[in-house]
Amino acid sequence: MRLDNSTRLDDPFYRGAVGRNIVIIFGLMLLGLTTRLFYLQIIKGSYHQKLSEQNSMRLQIVHASRGLMYDRNGLVIARNRPSYQVAILPTQLKEPKRVFANLMRFHDSSGTRLFDSALVTWSLERGRWKKFQPLVILEDASPEIVAMVEEHQLDLPGVITVMDSRRSYPFGYNAAHVLGYMDEIKEEELEAFADRKEETGDSLPYLKGDRVGRKGLEKTYEPYFRGRDGVRYIKVNAFGKEMEVIKEMPQIKPLAGYNLVTTLDMHLQVLAESLLADTVRGAVVAIDPRNGEVLVMASSPRMDANIFSLSKDKRSKEWAKLALDPAMPLNNRATVGGYEPGSTWKGIMNVAGLQSGRITAGDHMPKNCTGGYRFGNRVWRCWDPKGHGSLSMIDAFTESCDVYYYQMGLTIGMDIINHVATEFGIGDTTGIDLDDERSGMLVDSASYTRKFKRRGWSWTRGLVLNLSIGQGQIATPLQLANYAAGLGNGKYLYKPHLFKEVRDRAGNLIKRCNPEILHALDLTDAQHEIVLKAMDAVVNSPRGTGGRARLVDVVVGGKTGSAENPHGGKTHALFIGVAPLYQPELAIAVVLENVGHGGTFAAPIAGAIFREYFKRKQARAQQIL
Repeated sequence: MRLDNSTRLDDPFYRGAVGRNIVIIFGLMLLGLTTRLFYLQIIKGSYHQKLSEQNSMRLQIVHASRGLMYDRNGLVIARNRPSYQVAILPTQLKEPKRVFANLMRFHDSSGTRLFDSALVTWSLERGRWKKFQPLVILEDASPEIVAMVEEHQLDLPGVITVMDSRRSYPFGYNAAHVLGYMDEIKEEELEAFADRKEETGDSLPYLKGDRVGRKGLEKTYEPYFRGRDGVRYIKVNAFGKEMEVIKEMPQIKPLAGYNLVTTLDMHLQVLAESLLADTVRGAVVAIDPRNGEVLVMASSPRMDANIFSLSKDKRSKEWAKLALDPAMPLNNRATVGGYEPGSTWKGIMNVAGLQSGRITAGDHMPKNCTGGYRFGNRVWRCWDPKGHGSLSMIDAFTESCDVYYYQMGLTIGMDIINHVATEFGIGDTTGIDLDDERSGMLVDSASYTRKFKRRGWSWTRGLVLNLSIGQGQIATPLQLANYAAGLGNGKYLYKPHLFKEVRDRAGNLIKRCNPEILHALDLTDAQHEIVLKAMDAVVNSPRGTGGRARLVDVVVGGKTGSAENPHGGKTHALFIGVAPLYQPELAIAVVLENVGHGGTFAAPIAGAIFREYFKRKQARAQQIL
């Protein structure tokens, strides 16, 4: 008998079995759904709640405030100013074409677009793989632009304004070469800075877009200035506008960078720079002979480091002007300018003569100065064609007689002369805490022959005559100032430095610079007395060449120089000096290119700086009384 479908459906046993199966299936489905809901809402509830909240919050890196710079008297010489940036935040960018079109509608008062179309396009494209990184489309925006962008948030979903800071130098051109400037970190530098981060223990590495010290003290002391960045979560509304800090989320507070107190005296620095005409190339350096502190370092032509804190387009234009200027205003001539020392070299000659034992202060040379000195087939001229007659060491130094020093050089030889020059720091870097410094050059038989071998030139004894009056060696203004400090000190040559101390934002001392001796000077008290008397006569004797550096109530000692310009034209003017001469507190070197005699042009600048220094010192003493 065949069982058909109608028969099976009418069977009560069969109908009961099907019903039970349906109930079981629906029961299992309901159990699975209930279990899943329990897992999502109870077990993983807090996790998904957090994910939901993160849709309306933004992780924000809080940049640490960069440390400030002060001069020795507490004047702020490098600080921070607020700066706004307009950026695209890809995670909140829903309609890129619409945002682009709306951004292109913004114009300034002259009708120029505020946003660069190429940069905005590039940022929108880059946002595809840099979803959580704000991509800057306008740097250093004005408050008016920021207000305009925020007013149009409905039309600009995903466009945000970011508060930042830029470096500011309130003294503008003054000390710009020393303070240096900042610039955006390069891609290839990120890894190197990351390695340094591990050494210092910073919680956050440098990120793309961060700014770092690029030159000068900003670069040298970058680890002190930077501080440590922080992290926080910000609640944002549907349009991406920041509302408030979410206190329940973990935060890292930023730690401000340390402040640097420099050795600079900005009163003297401003004066020195005002005395350097913009049309004159040269440098002025003033050092404390007692410890190597640099009070003045001026270089001309000047630059304004504030241009490096401008927006990228403005910065590029200003940079191009500086880089293409034939006067090379980017160079710090105080540390990288190389000059023949001219007659300022004769102080080294005096020391070398006395230390050799072959010359005494009272000795007269075999041949009187008649305006020239014959050696071999050539007559070597003195600067004064009338001649100086028969002179002692102090008289020859006072009147800067070349013929006297020609004969001294032949008597003692270049080995002894160069040994003394090395003691006074000529021919080698001083080690000052700046990133660029030239070593200078001393000339001897070996170096001369090596340098000019291709030309077929070789050392001859006649070259000693030129070198004995400072023609042929190369020194920087910084080296000349430190050499002057050594002449005044008589005992030690200190390492020049601009770092005085580092303090935190509360004023607590972190580190202080201890003076470092470069060389002990091999001068007896008697020899030093002769050196000082000769420097005294240059400035204060009626026959001296440095009278324009003279002060009424303070004894200044020094030496003028007029070095030949290798490119022709007028000589370079030089002056080195110290004061008070017999207990020196300040040593100065002035170098001016292509202007003429040192006594006429360089000495007055040194005199003005000495005058201001002691005038202010006296004023402070009276205030204490």
